[in-house]
Amino acid sequence: MLSAYEYDHELPLPALIVYGPFMMPEQRTVFSSRAARLPNVHAITFNARLEALMARAAGVVAMGGYNTFCEILSFDKPALIMPRTEPRLEQFIRTERAAELGLVAMISEQQGRDPQVMAAALRRLPDQAPPSNAVIPGLLDGMLNVNRLAKKWLDRGRTGRVAARARLGA
Repeated sequence: MLSAYEYDHELPLPALIVYGPFMMPEQRTVFSSRAARLPNVHAITFNARLEALMARAAGVVAMGGYNTFCEILSFDKPALIMPRTEPRLEQFIRTERAAELGLVAMISEQQGRDPQVMAAALRRLPDQAPPSNAVIPGLLDGMLNVNRLAKKWLDRGRTGRVAARARLGA
């Protein structure tokens, strides 16, 4: 993303880069130096209240870890995700399916390393529909389904207790 802003100084939105908690200090120093040369790019170290930053963002560019993905959905933010494929394909699988469903835009690591391709993807981000525009029946019905499924088990337990009491004459 940083290379895209270096390549295209006319990108429409400013960027706030938030370093992950495990980023090597040497790499952070290099990135910070590059970001400091760009008027529309700011960088900060890891922020424990990332959700507050995300709530104010026009869009999100991320790697697509589970928590970040859930926050993108919960804050209903247009997102460009460049999923990691090593050491596991978990991010890629989730992002690929989400892109197919119209929840996010996806760019591969290889594509994302090309500043021209990344800049083009960033230019599309402001016009991208938020996840809530994708109509996917049951997408956020998790609690309703958990309650429905648990009720069967709870009712079965109640029925068993009532039958046991009846056998005992209680």
